Amino acid sequence: MTDKPDPNRQAVQALYQQNQSALLRFLRFRLGDSSEAEDIAQDAFHNLIRSENTGNLENPRAYLFQTAANLALNRIRKLRRHTHYQQLTESDRESQEVPAPEQSVLAEQDLERIERVLHKLPEKCRQAFILSRVHHYSYRQISEELDVAVSTVEKYLIRALKEMRQAL
Repeated sequence: MTDKPDPNRQAVQALYQQNQSALLRFLRFRLGDSSEAEDIAQDAFHNLIRSENTGNLENPRAYLFQTAANLALNRIRKLRRHTHYQQLTESDRESQEVPAPEQSVLAEQDLERIERVLHKLPEKCRQAFILSRVHHYSYRQISEELDVAVSTVEKYLIRALKEMRQAL
């Protein structure tokens, strides 16, 4: 029993020999990675071999390049999804990290010191600090709220920050 040569396979082999280097350059340009380009070129030729109507194509080279372009686009999309998923899981992991007990204790102690300093400050100085640091008011907004000059607000905040630094 003799094996007849497969005309479809022979056509793809000829197409491969004529276009392999051009296809690899095309894919390297699109993907920026030689290894990925080689994989996709191989997949594109493999798809052509499996196709039953390769002999009926008007422009097999165009078909090959379009197939390769589609495969490259699919690979790029897959990599983007994977990268996006990795970034999401990393940010989830970071946000779920529980501080060590020592860190919690230190943070709690710092908070207590801040509260003590705030209670020792004069009323308007304390209000200016809270409006600035907690509510993100501008100096002008604070001056209007407390009915004082902007320069007075600056002095209040300088004093409050100085007291905070000394306490911490």
